[in-house]
Amino acid sequence: MTLGTAVLLFLLVLAGIVVVPIFLREKRTLCIACIILLALIALALAGYIGLTVFFVNAVQNQPPAS
Repeated sequence: MTLGTAVLLFLLVLAGIVVVPIFLREKRTLCIACIILLALIALALAGYIGLTVFFVNAVQNQPPAS
């Protein structure tokens, strides 16, 4: 997965976390389950984005090979 795709999915998941309570007002249990699922997906995507930035930075700043 490219970094751009991960960022796009992360933003969509965050939007989903905001929108779910609006559409599932009356179904409280389902709303909580959806928010927990979306939060776990957001956590995984945030970890992926963070590690990608970390490793790209490490490769760019490595000492020259001699």
